[in-house]
Amino acid sequence: MNELPGIRSFLTQYFPVFMGAIFAAVFSLVFAVPLIFDSYFPRLPMDDNLKYSFLGGLALTWGIVHCNFMIARGRPQWVWPLVSLLALCVLAILPTIGFDPHPLSYGLSLFFPLLGLLLLNSKRHREMRQKLLEIRHLREAIIARHKTP
Repeated sequence: MNELPGIRSFLTQYFPVFMGAIFAAVFSLVFAVPLIFDSYFPRLPMDDNLKYSFLGGLALTWGIVHCNFMIARGRPQWVWPLVSLLALCVLAILPTIGFDPHPLSYGLSLFFPLLGLLLLNSKRHREMRQKLLEIRHLREAIIARHKTP
């Protein structure tokens, strides 16, 4: 009998919440970054607005990808940059109500970071991070065993 669960059962159980958190974080940026630039920098020319929104979104997306890669490699502490990014999205979006944004854009800009925070704090995501940590420890033990003669 194999003590480790199969990859299929692991992915069936944890992949939806893992991808849901990734998509929620990416969609948070998709809606939040342009709304923030439009609200806080109203006199910025449209071409500069698009350029800075694109570059800022690209950099933040790279951060999301890196954090999720590190979580998948068994480093659960990398969830905290994701949590802080999603919290900053919420905190940056809340005051933009005074700039009269489109209601759907404003609502989605708040919905996706809150959904991402909910998914990151879910029992299943916490279980997944714990199991990935255990897998990392097993991998390190196997590597250490093969390095010693």
